[in-house]
Amino acid sequence: MKRDRSENSVENTTDPKHSKIDNDDPLIPFMKDFEDIQKDIEQLDIKCAHEQMNIQKQYDEKKKPLFEKRDEIIQKVPGFWANTLRKHPALNDIVPEDIEILNCLVKLDLKDNMDNNGSYKITFTFNEKAKEYMEPLTLVKHVTFDNNQEKVVECTRIKWKDGKSPIAAVSNNRSDLDNEMPKWSIFEWFTTEELQDKPDVGELIRREIWHNPLSYYLGLEDFDDFDEDFDEEFDDEDEEDDEDDDDDDDEDEEEDDEDDEKDEEEDDEDDEKDEEEDDDAKEDENDD
Repeated sequence: MKRDRSENSVENTTDPKHSKIDNDDPLIPFMKDFEDIQKDIEQLDIKCAHEQMNIQKQYDEKKKPLFEKRDEIIQKVPGFWANTLRKHPALNDIVPEDIEILNCLVKLDLKDNMDNNGSYKITFTFNEKAKEYMEPLTLVKHVTFDNNQEKVVECTRIKWKDGKSPIAAVSNNRSDLDNEMPKWSIFEWFTTEELQDKPDVGELIRREIWHNPLSYYLGLEDFDDFDEDFDEEFDDEDEEDDEDDDDDDDEDEEEDDEDDEKDEEEDDEDDEKDEEEDDDAKEDENDD
């Protein structure tokens, strides 16, 4: 895919109108040459991306007959895609209602790199048993990219049968305050709206699952990276908690020090009073 010109373009990085460079900066005399070089580099990056995409398309075409043979085997294995999808670590918390419907999924198809921007189309095809839950039996989502901005140009609208919508089950699940890990539905991805706080099903399929679904079906895929990311997230939280604990300890130490100082001052005052009383007693004895 193309680089995001909105952030890294030469126009934004070198135009004096958008720059924070001072008038006396030593780069000023070389600015024009610097800009020209950056533009040449960017043009080569664009050319490289186009050539890489063309090579990718060539090999995608060569893979098609193999994908078709693979699909013939998959269709003979009941529940293959249901088991494959739910075993991906990012998809393993979908609602149980999803699994019932995904068991009817007999074909999953990907058309990838449909243009130089990496647009793609994913198709879910279900058997007749799925009519118990929804219509139509073929769901399509077509995603395009323009200047790195995602746009959904086609998305099948699902018509759920009464009481069969897993998305409704998700809504009920999220309303349960006692549920610490609200589940979600994979069918929420079939929308033209941007999904918040949910895995991008399309990207997971095209980047990971599609290329080797057997490894996910068998549970052989290495999830160490996923676990590390998960652990790092909690390590960061632990570090923050430790910092808070350290701050609390420091505050406690300061309070203890203050208390000790007060105790010492009180002891000194008591000693002074005792000395004064002793002196008074001695004076009384002398007077007698």
